[in-house]
Amino acid sequence: MSTCPRCNYQVAPGTRWCTICRSNVVDGEIGRLASPGRRLAASCLDFLAPVAAAFSILVVKAAVPDGSGESILGLALLLAFCVWSLVLFMRGTTPGKKVLGLRVVRDDGSNANFFTMLLREWIGKWISGACLFLGFVWILIDRDHQGWHDKLASTYVVQRHGDSGESPWQR
Repeated sequence: MSTCPRCNYQVAPGTRWCTICRSNVVDGEIGRLASPGRRLAASCLDFLAPVAAAFSILVVKAAVPDGSGESILGLALLLAFCVWSLVLFMRGTTPGKKVLGLRVVRDDGSNANFFTMLLREWIGKWISGACLFLGFVWILIDRDHQGWHDKLASTYVVQRHGDSGESPWQR
């Protein structure tokens, strides 16, 4: 038997995550597994942010039909959001996950790289959703809160220790 470095709970040999505090047993600095609710909130933010940006461009375009600088500003903001999303993607997170203090790590605890994120987000999530969304529901029943897309890419979604859910602006 080994012990969790965070809560000193006895864990079975070969266990990667503590069943009590959800921290990584191998390296406590990696963080702890993110809850399914927090992961869902991050996914909602990832969906809503570009939709809101596109909607704002349409509203400005309708309000200012002559195509003045306001629509160019809206497109510039959308482009900036896309670039920011790509930079975050290369660092193993998404805008929604970044706002909620989450990140994607590989089996060894390192941040997911661009190709891991590409496999997980674009191919794996498509597979998770194509089968009646069972790959996403799997997060609720899996011991390590992994969906099929996580299992395919050998990744985990973690949050920082001490991040109890408060807004990132409160830190």
